[in-house]
Amino acid sequence: PDPPSLLFDAISSGPQRRIAGFLLWVHVSVSFAINSQALCSSLDRLKFHRVTIFGLGKRHKTRWAVLTFLVAISSYFIANAVPFFKDLVALIGALTSVPLTLLLPALFHRKVIDVPLFWIGSGSSSDIGSLFLVVFSVIFLVCGVVGSIFSIEMDWANHGPPFACH
Repeated sequence: PDPPSLLFDAISSGPQRRIAGFLLWVHVSVSFAINSQALCSSLDRLKFHRVTIFGLGKRHKTRWAVLTFLVAISSYFIANAVPFFKDLVALIGALTSVPLTLLLPALFHRKVIDVPLFWIGSGSSSDIGSLFLVVFSVIFLVCGVVGSIFSIEMDWANHGPPFACH
């Protein structure tokens, strides 16, 4: 027999399912706490340490509390705006995989060989190939993002808009 689509459904009702649910909640909570600390640390180093409103530039603990609260609230809104995990993964994948694997290497190559980023420079095969990859990557990125947004909209139409109680 095939396992259910949601592996958690393989556990029968009763105390085992409650224990598994609790352990899953602990796992997700700890994972979020660890990842949010790394994210908050990076955000604080990049820009947030310069925030001077309410004296946050000098009040480090308060600044950290505000930053972690903002990350938690934004995570809540993203999770509720895109309530289906497959849609969230598709959107994140469309926004990150193409730029990281195709677009950035082509742009860095064009920068190293000192040709215009979006124009044919010397006309060499390397120049034309990297330009083709840049154009293909941008088209592929747009198609992926548009497709994932359409999928999210279809799920909203079939299952209700964000923050709707079902």
